[in-house]
Parts: sequence; C-alpha cells; structure tokens
Amino acid sequence: MCKDQNTVVSVIIPTFNVEKYVEQCLRSLLEQTFREFEVICVDDGSSDGTIEIIKRIQAEDDRICLIEKEHCGRAGVMRNIGLEEARGEYCLFLDADDFFEKEMIDRVLTKIREDQADICLFDARLYNEKTKKYKDIDYILQKDYLPEILPFEGRTFPYIFNVTSGCPWSKMFKKSLIDTENIRFMDLPRSNDVYFVFLAMVLAKRITAVRQVFVNYRQSGESLQANNARSPWNWYEALKKLKNDLVRRDLYEKTEISFKNLVFGVSIYNLCSLKSAHVFSEVYEKLQKEVFAEFELEDFRKEQCYSYNEKKYEIYCDICRYDVKEYMFREIMGLKEEKSYWLKRAKKAEQELKGIKESTTFKTGQCLLAVPRKLKKIIKH
Repeated sequence: MCKDQNTVVSVIIPTFNVEKYVEQCLRSLLEQTFREFEVICVDDGSSDGTIEIIKRIQAEDDRICLIEKEHCGRAGVMRNIGLEEARGEYCLFLDADDFFEKEMIDRVLTKIREDQADICLFDARLYNEKTKKYKDIDYILQKDYLPEILPFEGRTFPYIFNVTSGCPWSKMFKKSLIDTENIRFMDLPRSNDVYFVFLAMVLAKRITAVRQVFVNYRQSGESLQANNARSPWNWYEALKKLKNDLVRRDLYEKTEISFKNLVFGVSIYNLCSLKSAHVFSEVYEKLQKEVFAEFELEDFRKEQCYSYNEKKYEIYCDICRYDVKEYMFREIMGLKEEKSYWLKRAKKAEQELKGIKESTTFKTGQCLLAVPRKLKKIIKH
C-alpha cells in the first residue's frame, strides 16, 4: 500500500483495460493543487498495458497504490475493495477513463469542511473522445433543484433522489457516514452505484454543493453505459434494493414522490437507450406488466412528475396505453411523417432558390458582378 502519510482524501478508482486513458486520469490527479491524498487503483484483471502504466506512475509518486484482482467484471466489487483499504477522512470514487480539473479536490474539500457536511456534490461535463470537444450537461447536477441555503438534510429534502445522478464520481463522501451506515456498492455489472449513492444521500444529515465543473466525463462508446443491453435489469435490481432499505429504515413515506420520479426517469431512460429490438421489447413489456405496478407508478400523474422528467411523460403514457408492437408501429409512422415533412421543406426551398435565380434582380446582380470578376482575373495575370 501507500507510504504512511497524512492522508485526508482517499481516491478510489476501479480499472480494467484502460491503457488508453489511465495515464491522463492519474496525471490529472497528481497535478491537483491539494496534495494530501492517496489514489487507490483496484485493477479487475486487466489484460492490456493498464497495470504497467499504473506501476510506472506509481514509481514516480508514492501516493498511488495498486491492488490487483482476478477479473470479475464488477466495478462495484473493486470499489468496495478500495474502500476497505482507504485511510482518508473523505472518499472520492472516480473512473479511470475520465480526467479532472486541478482544483477539484481542493475546492470540494474546502466546501465539505466549511459546511461540516457528509456529502459534497459538484458538476461535470462531457468530453468527446473522437472530436476532442467538451459539452456542458445538466443532468449530473440539477442546479435548479439545489436549495438556496446549504447544507440541507437528505431525508427532508423533496428532491433528494433527483438533484443529482446516481454516479459516484461527482460527489465527495465523508468516510464516517459510509462506515457507520455500512453502505457498500452492489455486485452488478451496471448500476452498481445507484444504491450506494442514493442511500448515502438520504442518510446524510448535511449535504452541500459546489456549482462548478471538475470532472471531464469521457464519451468513447466503450463504457458499460454504452452496452446496457447486456445487462438490462441491473438498474431495476438496484432500485428494488434501495426501496427495501428505505422501507426498512422508515424513510420511504418521507421520500416517496422523489423516489417515484427516480424510478420513472431511470426506467424510461434505460428503455430508450437500448439498441436491441429483442431486449427493448422484453423491457417494455415488463415495465408495462410488472415494474410500474411494483413501484406504484400505474397512475403516476403529470402533476407528480418533476420538471426534469417532463419529456419522458408522453413515453410513459404510450407504454401504459399500447402494446410493444403498436408502440413500435406508431414510432415508425411518426418517423415516416417527419421524413415526409422535411422532404417537402427541402423541395420547397429548392423551388424558391430556383425562382430567385430566374428573377430579373438576380440576373442583373450577376451581370454587375461579372465586370469586377474579369478585372480581378486580368490583375492576377
């Protein structure tokens, strides 16, 4: 493990075959303006050059630790292993294919200490690996839902499951909260963080936030999110476990509307992101026949729907109204109508352009421009 030192923050990073990105990730951490932290890389049996890169950087800086495990395909398991070894008062759970602004730890740590908070939320932006461009997003931290007065208590906050996404990498956690409540990541290929993040949020007595982007979330098409058809029900298992814990701790009634909006948004997001017709049909039918009923969403009213979910409400109504074949047929017909509309618009624009070119005004303008063009050619020669 790391050299004995004054470790305030433990940064836990699961790694697996990220040789293309892990150096940038680690370098962006070693460049942090705050220095008293450790980086615990827990490798899930990488078969590329990931381990060699980590070891090379580890030789340069003893704040980096490496734990090697046999491959299991569970990032949550790797995070739990890192958590057991963490010595910091606070924890960050980051991803190995992302990179970070150099003031991240300093600014977030200052805020969480200043407000004596259990959790500090912060923001992220997208980084497109192909175009090398950044894009602002609004779903990692819903700033409109943040209260004016910080910090706030989890269980009494009306948007506790909606003010941020279920990703752990946009939050700093006080380790004593995690240890006292014995919160751990789930053993799932995907959505292993949903239960951990939202249970911690609802149990936190004080939550604060920094409205600044510190994480550059890489879009490469290689993440688990990009391959969710392989494990389409992990989110469902995570939300079931979360609800059971809320009920057991007598917190469900206090957070019911917020939780229903979470289930509503997550279920429809996961359905619409599927790229397999077979899996789409399976998920659609289970939502319609089982999932909505299980989470008491059969009669989810529009006035209960929070603003960030409004665009999904029409899809929800269609799922309740149509079977999957009729839904797909209506979608196809809608696309055909949209295509027809744009073809008509293009044809009309083409006709208008033709009319302009044939007009006296356009022809006169062309004649007037012909003389300067000829003079330009003569001057060049």
